[in-house]
Amino acid sequence: MRSPLRLISIAGFLALAIALTAVAAGNGGSHLGHSGPSADASRHLADLWAVPPVETAAIVIAAALYVLRVRRLPGVVPGWRQACFAGGIAVLLIAVCSPLGGVAQQGLLSAHMLQHTLIGAVAPLLLLLGLPRAFVEPALSDAWRRRLERLQNPVLAFPLWVAGTVFWLLPAVHHAVLDDRPLWILQQVSFLAFGLLLWAPIVETLPAPAWFNTGWKCGYMVGVWVVGLTIANIYWFSGTAFYDGHAAAAAAWGFDPLEDQANAGTVMMVLHCLLAFGAIMVLFFRQASEGALRQRLIEAGVDPARVDSATRAGTAAALARAHGVPVRTRAGID
Repeated sequence: MRSPLRLISIAGFLALAIALTAVAAGNGGSHLGHSGPSADASRHLADLWAVPPVETAAIVIAAALYVLRVRRLPGVVPGWRQACFAGGIAVLLIAVCSPLGGVAQQGLLSAHMLQHTLIGAVAPLLLLLGLPRAFVEPALSDAWRRRLERLQNPVLAFPLWVAGTVFWLLPAVHHAVLDDRPLWILQQVSFLAFGLLLWAPIVETLPAPAWFNTGWKCGYMVGVWVVGLTIANIYWFSGTAFYDGHAAAAAAWGFDPLEDQANAGTVMMVLHCLLAFGAIMVLFFRQASEGALRQRLIEAGVDPARVDSATRAGTAAALARAHGVPVRTRAGID
């Protein structure tokens, strides 16, 4: 069934992209990046709604394929995971199809940064939370699984994410993005891909290395926060507007270029802080709640390696039920 699904997705993507291109062209909803102040920068926000055909087609096709696979695997994906995936799709649509996308493509750096943080940090986390191992692993060949597990090794994933982030923020590269629509799309796809790579060792849709325990994961997330804070400080205190195109657009929108750049740094710092320390809090609470269950499973004679694997995959409760071990205990009774 994999081959027909691929053909259906490719055909559907092309058909939807063509249809959306016609719609966008007909209602003037397409906005292109630019290197100078836009004649449309003062338009009402309602006029900035856009339907970028390639991005929208890809998002809709991904959502449709997910729904089809969920229906083929009833009971495999819990409702909360489906809600997470739907949230990730919603975040992507908000980032590219709402007035935020229109303002970002008009060249306002703070809007551009918010768009990219949603695409590259928030949406990937939600999408991966919607993909349990039992949903993903059967769809992968052994070769592809090994490749992905090597790629998501935190020793490789974190530097790749940093390099991708810094590359697209280089002034010369960023200026080219504003002038070239295909490059703009490539940037968005790149942010999403690197975001998925960033979160993969944390969420562990596929197993991360055995040494990458909760302590290492927390340190990893601190590193994510440090990167966001470093970029924010450069934007805040450089005293230089790095991007001519964004500076011109900020002036057209009535902002001082340095103010817009500082706002972009604030957006990155705040969202990275919320995501990083939110993840650390969840990891600690999860470790505390699952520590007792892990001990009961081992005492019940379940192989410790299997227990560790189930705990990291989020299936420890199912393993406990399969072995008749209580998932929760009441103090003084169990």
